[in-house]
Amino acid sequence: MATSRTELVNKALTLVGANPIVNIDDDNNNARIVNRVYEISLKSLLSECQWNFATKRKLLSSVSVTLEWYDTGEVYVYQKPNLCVRIFGSSSPTATWREEGDYIISDTSGLGVRYVYFHNEPSKYPAFFTEAFIDKLCSDIAFMILNSKSTAESFLEKFEKVSLTKALAENAQTGTPVYQKDDAWLNAKLGSGGDA
Repeated sequence: MATSRTELVNKALTLVGANPIVNIDDDNNNARIVNRVYEISLKSLLSECQWNFATKRKLLSSVSVTLEWYDTGEVYVYQKPNLCVRIFGSSSPTATWREEGDYIISDTSGLGVRYVYFHNEPSKYPAFFTEAFIDKLCSDIAFMILNSKSTAESFLEKFEKVSLTKALAENAQTGTPVYQKDDAWLNAKLGSGGDA
């Protein structure tokens, strides 16, 4: 498993048939290309699901910002967590909340969120995530380095159909499953017992 950004990148470069680099910050073509896509590719993959290793919980800090108008009951304005990639839930199942720019607007005081953050320490990635990220990098760099559309497409297909699917499945197999609660619409449609 890759333990540094450079080792992770070198595996991707090797898989696409390009020369490895000494350091990700080198001043050569391969390093420059990888540097252009690395952070974007990582954020894209992190946003795919609630990765267990990159999930945090945070009670939000309210900010004194005056909005031009407020939606009914949504009068609390919070600062979005630092390095937040995607929010997956809140501390209150009945809270109404939404993201607006750098803020979270809600009808609930003392709101907390569960979110995936920009985790940029490859030595702490699980093997399934590392493999998916390497395939993602391969698909993102193949055309720019090799000028090969078919190589880029084959790595994108491998990423989407094999490594990402495997990573999502393995990520879901830890801990106690979280089941979605019935909502009013389902209860009305199916009856309170769920039988139709």
